[in-house]
Amino acid sequence: MIKNGWKLIGAALIAGSLFAGCAEKGLLGMSGDDMIEKIITAESEPASYYAEGVLKMWTDEEITNTMQVKEWVDGKTGRQRIETEDNGNVSYAVHNGSEILIYEKEAKTAFSMDSSSLQQEPNQTQKQMLVDQLERMRDTHNVKMLGQEELQGHEVIHIELTPKDNNSLVMSSQYWVDPKKWMVVKATSTYGDTRSEVLYDLIDYNPKFTDQTFTLDIPADVEVKNMNDVMNTKEVTLEEAEQAVGQSFLQYGGKDLELSRIELTSSLGEHSRDEVTLYYVKNNKPEVSMTIFKATDENMDEQLLPEEKKITVREKEGSYMSIIRNLSWSEEDLRYSVMGDSGAWTLEKLQAWAKELKLPDQS
Repeated sequence: MIKNGWKLIGAALIAGSLFAGCAEKGLLGMSGDDMIEKIITAESEPASYYAEGVLKMWTDEEITNTMQVKEWVDGKTGRQRIETEDNGNVSYAVHNGSEILIYEKEAKTAFSMDSSSLQQEPNQTQKQMLVDQLERMRDTHNVKMLGQEELQGHEVIHIELTPKDNNSLVMSSQYWVDPKKWMVVKATSTYGDTRSEVLYDLIDYNPKFTDQTFTLDIPADVEVKNMNDVMNTKEVTLEEAEQAVGQSFLQYGGKDLELSRIELTSSLGEHSRDEVTLYYVKNNKPEVSMTIFKATDENMDEQLLPEEKKITVREKEGSYMSIIRNLSWSEEDLRYSVMGDSGAWTLEKLQAWAKELKLPDQS
């Protein structure tokens, strides 16, 4: 959803994410799981860089998109800028530390978002984004170190992630990582008959930024719309949330997590519906979110996606998608979807958390 705007922008470039850390001579001798654990537990300062690269996509071996990419990342302040060009269409996205601005030049459209409204931490580094992806994939993928190579003038280590279940349609990925700065110089991913590749041909680890680097010069005739308004998303009370879905719904009453806010999203069109999302935090850090909407025969009979599997939730049939740590099931005419914010939220932990949910009159 667009309310996760910056995360979605980053997802398009996730293969080029930055690790920021110190190289270890013994890394090449580690197993894949040990290597990931080493990266996950390493503490390091976020790094700054400027990079240029190309993102390509194929379907059935036919190239469908070629996108030129430029990135500026200020590790000290968390500010970021991304410029993309696709067939003459230029887009800009800037996170200045407190606000996200997105501007599409040819379409003359612009959107803004207060970054404090994001479920993710606004200063989350791209290292953390990639580590989060690796954590999600480690249970379903085999991780293999393919050795050391030279690429674009960089000494890199080559990492491969392949699905453990050869019969399932699951994404496989490869990364070429510069261990001096933990920059992913190249990455590829394959999902069914689609394939993508991002390759950086210029990386500057000592960039010079100005105040203009993280600002956007949007023409006066372009209206800057609030992204939450476009998505018809607003913060509501618990009573308003119950009115939106037409009945009381399950809630978490444990003392270890705090309910930080409730959002109501109204979608339009043929399949219009109101859905509410409850965000739970611990020490102001996002932990888990739960989305609820009215169940219908259509979403009760939805087919499983390639990376989704059937599981049991609260003694009912549900489904789980490991790639996004999402648990779904239907109960008392409502559809529930629970998503863990980090790799610590395993399937078992999400099932246990869901089991503790109660209706308000049961608390």
